[in-house]
This record gives sequence, structure tokens and C-alpha cells, in this order.
Amino acid sequence: MKFKFGIAILICLIALVGCSKDKYNLQDVNNAFKSQNLILGPYGLMGTIPTLNKVIPEMNSIEGQASVDHSDHEFVYFYIFKTESARKSGVKEIKNEMKNAKFTTYPFLYEKGNVLTIYWAKSKEKPLFNDSIKLAIDKL
Repeated sequence: MKFKFGIAILICLIALVGCSKDKYNLQDVNNAFKSQNLILGPYGLMGTIPTLNKVIPEMNSIEGQASVDHSDHEFVYFYIFKTESARKSGVKEIKNEMKNAKFTTYPFLYEKGNVLTIYWAKSKEKPLFNDSIKLAIDKL
């Protein structure tokens, strides 16, 4: 009897975890960015692709209504992991890589569910899209 009860509880827990909306896809992220009037353009990268925990990012240039110079874009990378745990491992990996790095653009990390977003801003003190990206991630 206890065994059946334990199995029933385990099945319920698995169902609850599987139904949680902390798992997002690229379309969810794109819709959240559009809701903040952020314009994304696909952007390929020559050379080594910056994978994290074996996930290749979706790389985009980013514009918004606040953009002044539309010819010199800033960039945003979306890492869509299979699980939140995998995302946390990816974050540890990027933070480890950034310890001794010297940047010409500055990375701002945003995490929610299984998504890691890295915004590469030109300014460390006044990143142009920081507030809009925070609001977009909150809308997920």
C-alpha cells in the first residue's frame, strides 16, 4: 500500500514539474522582445561559435526605439537549454570563461527558466537596452 502511494506521489510530482511554464522556446523569447519594441535581426558569427553546456546560441543584432546609430548594432545571444538545471550549468561555464576576459563590449546576463540571454552592450555604465531586456525577460 505504501509503495502504491509513493508511486502516485512521484507521478504527481513529475506531472507538476512537466507542466510548469519555466520551459521556454525561441518563439517565446522573440515574442517577449517584440513586446518591448526590440527589433532583432539574425546575425551569424565567423569563427568559433560560443557554445555553453553544448548549446549553440541564437545570435541576433538588436535595435529599439532608443537606438541612435542603426548601422552599429549591439548583440544579444539566446541560449535555450533543455532544462533550468542545464541553464545553470551554462551560466557557471560563461562566468568561468569571463573571469579573465578583456571585453570591447560588456556582457549582461539574464536568466529565466531554461533560457539564458546575454546582451553585449557597448557601455558598461549605461547599457542602451538593459531596462527593455529586463522587462522582456520578466514577461516570459
